[in-house]
Amino acid sequence: MRTGDVVNDRFVLQRCTGAGGMGTVWQALDRTTGNAAALKLLRDPTRDGPRFIREAKILEKLSHPHVVRYLESGMLLTGEPYLAMEWLDGEDLAARLTRGGLTLEAALDLTRRVAEALGAAHARGIVHRDIKPSNLFLVNGEIAQVKVLDFGIARHGETSVQLTQTNSILGTPGYMAPEQARGEKSIGPQADIFSLGTVLFECVTGQPAFQGTHAMALLAKLLLEEPPRLVDVRPNVLPAVSDLCEQ
Repeated sequence: MRTGDVVNDRFVLQRCTGAGGMGTVWQALDRTTGNAAALKLLRDPTRDGPRFIREAKILEKLSHPHVVRYLESGMLLTGEPYLAMEWLDGEDLAARLTRGGLTLEAALDLTRRVAEALGAAHARGIVHRDIKPSNLFLVNGEIAQVKVLDFGIARHGETSVQLTQTNSILGTPGYMAPEQARGEKSIGPQADIFSLGTVLFECVTGQPAFQGTHAMALLAKLLLEEPPRLVDVRPNVLPAVSDLCEQ
């Protein structure tokens, strides 16, 4: 694909904004609305198709102010699937946290908004399974406009599509729940709540709840050590806030 190409007679590709193992992301003009759109194009449908199509179907079912908005999905004439979403300007929370932690008020506000989005997802039987700072986008840099991104490994209902090799771990070390680290098949809403607690911890303290030099070290800490208590790192934090973080 190249600049100027049109997808489904609707999205005019303007510039490639990123490329990764799964494919590319383009900023495009949505002819229907005149607004900018984000178009994800998959590179290898044989390998990554199930995850990609799953994300599209899940986003189509979700409508919430703090979840990235679905626009359309389908297949290119060449056979590759695409997913169109609203275009977001700003930065993700991971980038924001490189400049230090948030105020307690801002951290709690962000946590509340993300929790509302997750509550809406959970009510539909959707568990995100990869809540972390890089999947929380601050539109225009504003906490009040946070959006949850990337439902690529989310679970919907009791059924599950094979997304990775058998017995592999879904999630991100340092943020995933213990049951994910153990490779359990049934991962419920509590896993997202645990992950959101690690995000709250990092927002308040400016440091990750679990730290290690590599993935295995992070998983070992998660499985073998008690989670750090927020009040032990920030003694001035009210016990109720620390307890919330540990839920």
